[in-house]
Amino acid sequence: SFASQMASLGYANLTDEKLFSMASFNFKLSFVQDLSARGYDRVPLDDLFAMYIHGVDAQFINEIKAAGYDRLPIDEMVAMRIHGVTPEFIKEVKSLGYDSPSIDQLVAMRIHGVRTEFIRALQDQGYNRPPIDELVAMRIHGVNNDFIKELREIGYERVPIDDLVAMRIHGVSADFIKEVKKLGYDRVAIDQLVAMRIHGVNAAFIEKMKSRGLNNLSIDDLIQLRIHGFDK
Repeated sequence: SFASQMASLGYANLTDEKLFSMASFNFKLSFVQDLSARGYDRVPLDDLFAMYIHGVDAQFINEIKAAGYDRLPIDEMVAMRIHGVTPEFIKEVKSLGYDSPSIDQLVAMRIHGVRTEFIRALQDQGYNRPPIDELVAMRIHGVNNDFIKELREIGYERVPIDDLVAMRIHGVSADFIKEVKKLGYDRVAIDQLVAMRIHGVNAAFIEKMKSRGLNNLSIDDLIQLRIHGFDK
């Protein structure tokens, strides 16, 4: 009976193995019928299993349609369910000023932990509605609100997001900046701090140069000395 009903819905000649798998998952004919009624007719069997297993059902399709996402590809809906992109999450993101985020962006936000609390805290620090791709990059590289606060406390206010990411990638921490400051280098530009870390200009190197009588060197001078091996 089940096999004949599935055949009437466009799934003829199902193997015993497939029928057994569907029975194991307690597959319901109403699930297939509901999908067909919403424009997903004769979905490939592998996709049908993925939708059923991950809960891409009629209710979910209706809810994301109400949120502005109609007739999405099946793989995108499955990815949403796997990574927790719920209708509630979409509403929260939209309430923060992101009117039409793509599914890829929403999934990336969930994968990398871009929570609405993180966005609100950024807004409190003056970062109003950063692009989603930048938010994801911040989370990937560990740019959090504590790091931003630490920088502000030592004089680096409203650092651009791409600079914040570069600082984290290359290890420009608040402690590193404080060490450099103690050696007489105050308010060093972000790009110079990054260059220092890239080329290995640290407190120990600066002190070594001072011990050799090379005082009052600029940051650029120190970088050039390091590049050309003057620490030998």
